[in-house]
Amino acid sequence: MFDTAKNAVQDIQTEFTSFTKFRQRIDELIRDLKESQAGPKKVGEDQVSRTQFGGGDNSWVEAAGLHKSYEKVITDLESFSKLLGDCMEAMSIAVLASHKGYDNIDDDVRRRMAAISAETTKHYGGPYDPEHAKNHGAHSGGTGGQQPPAGGDTGGTI
Repeated sequence: MFDTAKNAVQDIQTEFTSFTKFRQRIDELIRDLKESQAGPKKVGEDQVSRTQFGGGDNSWVEAAGLHKSYEKVITDLESFSKLLGDCMEAMSIAVLASHKGYDNIDDDVRRRMAAISAETTKHYGGPYDPEHAKNHGAHSGGTGGQQPPAGGDTGGTI
């Protein structure tokens, strides 16, 4: 009987250690992303101006079109970087919740998880449906890339 209890305590300790290390690794990845050149605040920091594409005074239509495409790519990269950071943060919160139980998480952490979920739902133009994405190709980016299911349900979770 004593050995069984001792083994159970060791299993719980091992599980806790695994959760803790996993969450710390996720938090480290979030911090690394935000501090890197790929972070949402840095990716568009040193943008190329329209005149650097040539054809001053917008006389070269192709350069204007290229610059417009460049701006869209930068905007999409900023959005993707923020979404990626938010998803990693949500994973960290989920790991914490799986260990402590959702009812035992602070209200501010719950609100952050709800905010991440709402932003992700907004980004996808409705709840994300992996089956829809699989059957209709990769997500095309930006808002509205994923249409909500029939019936107009716009609620959802991560």
